[in-house]
Amino acid sequence: MKIGCLHRKQIRHTEAGQAMLWTLVGMGVFLLGSMAFAIDLSYLWFDRQSAQTAADAACTAGAMDLLVDATNGLTTQGGFTAGTAFNCPTASTTIAPCAYANLNGFNSSLTQASANAGTIGNNVYIDFPASVPGVTTPPATVAPTAFMRVTVTSNVPTFFAAMLKGLTKQSIRAVAVCGVSQSAAPIPLLVLDPVNPTSKTSAFDIQGNPSVTIYGGPQQSIQVNSANAAAASVGGSALVDLSQGGPNNNGSSMGVTGGPTTPPTIPSNFNPGTNGQWMSPKAPLADPLQNVLSPTTAGLPGPYPGDTTTTGGGKLKNPGAFNIAFPPPGGWIPDGSGGCSAKGGGQCAVFLPGNYTNGICLGNSCGSGGGTAQYAVFQEGLYYMGGVGLELLADSCVRMANPVGSGTYKGWGGVMFYFSGTATLNVDSNSGNTTSGCDSAQTYNTATGNPTSFGVSCDSNSATHVPSNLPATLNGNVLLAPCTGTWGDPYLATSLTPPSNPGTQRGILFFQDRSATAVASAAGGGGTYAMAGTFYFHSCNSTSIAGTNGTGCSVPTATPPTYYSNSLTMTGNSGGSAYILGEIITDNLNLGGGGTIYMDLNPSSALNVLKAALYQ
Repeated sequence: MKIGCLHRKQIRHTEAGQAMLWTLVGMGVFLLGSMAFAIDLSYLWFDRQSAQTAADAACTAGAMDLLVDATNGLTTQGGFTAGTAFNCPTASTTIAPCAYANLNGFNSSLTQASANAGTIGNNVYIDFPASVPGVTTPPATVAPTAFMRVTVTSNVPTFFAAMLKGLTKQSIRAVAVCGVSQSAAPIPLLVLDPVNPTSKTSAFDIQGNPSVTIYGGPQQSIQVNSANAAAASVGGSALVDLSQGGPNNNGSSMGVTGGPTTPPTIPSNFNPGTNGQWMSPKAPLADPLQNVLSPTTAGLPGPYPGDTTTTGGGKLKNPGAFNIAFPPPGGWIPDGSGGCSAKGGGQCAVFLPGNYTNGICLGNSCGSGGGTAQYAVFQEGLYYMGGVGLELLADSCVRMANPVGSGTYKGWGGVMFYFSGTATLNVDSNSGNTTSGCDSAQTYNTATGNPTSFGVSCDSNSATHVPSNLPATLNGNVLLAPCTGTWGDPYLATSLTPPSNPGTQRGILFFQDRSATAVASAAGGGGTYAMAGTFYFHSCNSTSIAGTNGTGCSVPTATPPTYYSNSLTMTGNSGGSAYILGEIITDNLNLGGGGTIYMDLNPSSALNVLKAALYQ
C-alpha cells in the first residue's frame, strides 16, 4: 500500500509538471507571437509615417509649382502638365513633386498596376481633384488647376507575421492634398515681370543716390517676380531701407524669385531692420488686380478734345495770353481758393471728371510760347486719358479740389486716372517745386485736408490715421485716389467694414491700359509731395476680354518680351521728399534721382492673392 501511494503521487506530480510545461510553452509562443507582431507593426507604422512625410513633401513642392503656373499663366513649371494625372517615373529628379518623394525614400519603382497587385516596392501617383472639401476653389481664370493630390503606395515584406500567419507582405497607402487658394492679404511693392533682365539692367533697379524707405505694411515689403539671376539691382550709393517696414515698424523683408541670392552690402545698400531679411529664391506673387475691370468712357462727360491751336494734345492757356480754344471744364480759380496753389498769385485750371481724348499737360513747356497753364485742381472722379496722358512738367502744381457738390461722382473722395492705349503718366522732377510752381503759403494739411474734408486717409479719424512718418503739411503736388466706388478702397467699394486702424486705405490712383506694351511711365516731383493710392502699370497679353482685364496673362517667350514690358520710374528731388501712400504694382520698377522716396504700404488685408498650402 505504501509503495502504491507513492507511485500515484509521482504520477500526479508528473502530470502537473507536464501541464505547467505546456502552459509555459503556450505563454512563450504567445509572447513570441506578440513580439513578432509588435516588431512587424512597428516596422509598418514607421513605413507609414515615412510614406506620409514623402507625400506631404511631394505635394508641397507641387503646390508651389501650381502657384508659379497660376502666376505666369503656364501649366508646366514643375516638369509636369498641371491637370493631367501621372505616375512618377522611377527615381525622378526633374519633376518637382516626384523628386521630393524620391528624396524622402520613395522612388516610385512600381507602376500603379503593379503596386495595386501587391508587388514589393512603391508607387507615387499624382492627380488633380477639381475641389477640396472645406476649401474655396479659386476662379479658373485665376488658377486653371488649383489642387493636387499625391498618393504614395508602399508594399513592404513582413517577417514574423509571415512565419505565424503566412502573411508575407503588407500594403501601405499615404495621401496628401494641396494646392493654391485665394486669401485676403496685404500686398507688398510688386514687380511682375517674370523674365527680365532681357532688355534692361534688372526688373527692380535702383541706382544713383536715392534713399527709398518703406514704412509699415506687411512683413514682406517688396516682391520681384523675375526668375533671372540679376532680377534685382541696388547700386551706387542708393539705399533700400526696410528698417521701418512691417506691421510693427521694426523691419521687413524683400523677396526675389531669381537673384541675386545674397543681399546687397549691409548696411550701405540694403537695411532690413531687426525683423527683416533678403529672401531669394522666393515664390512669385500673382497680380492681385488681375480681375479688376478697366473703366470705359460710358457715361463720362466729354470728350474734351484739347487745345487744337498748339502742337500736341490737352494743352491749356491762361486767360488773356492767347485765344482759348479749350478753356478748362471747371473754369479758373485764384490762388488760395478751392485747393489752388499757384505761385505768384496765379490761377488754377479746374478739371472735372471725364473723357480727355488728348490728355492733360500742365507746365511752362507744354505749348509753344508762354502762357500755358501751370496750376490745376482736380475734382473727384474718373479721368479717362488719351493722347499725352497726364503730363505734369516743370513748374506745374496740382492739388485736389473741393468735393463735387452734386452729380455722378459725389462722394468718391479722390481721383483715378486711367491711361488708354499708350497714354501714360509723366511727372517731371521739377513739378511741384516751390520756386516757380506751388505757392509755399498754400500747404496741404495731411490730417484734415485743405480745403477738403479728409486728409490722406479715407477715415474720418484722419488726425490719428495719418502715417507717423508723414509731415503734417506738404508744399508740393498732392493727388489722392478714391475712397469709394469701383476703384476705391476694396473694403468700402464692396460695403465691407474697414479695419479701424491704421485708417482706411485709398484705391487705385493710376491705372495703365493692360493692352498697351512697353509703356514707360515716370513719377517725380520737386518739393515735398504725396500721391496716395495704388500705382498699377501692367502689360498683359490676355485675349479673354481685350484690354479689359488681366486674367490669362501668360509668361513671355520673346526676348525682349512684348508684354510684362511696362515700366515705372520714380525719382526723388534733391532736398525734397516724395511720399507714396499705397501699393505699387508694375512690370518693372526703376528708382533714381536724389532725396528720399517714402513708400507707405498698407498693412490691412484687402486684396486677394494666391497662396500655396497643404490641406490634408
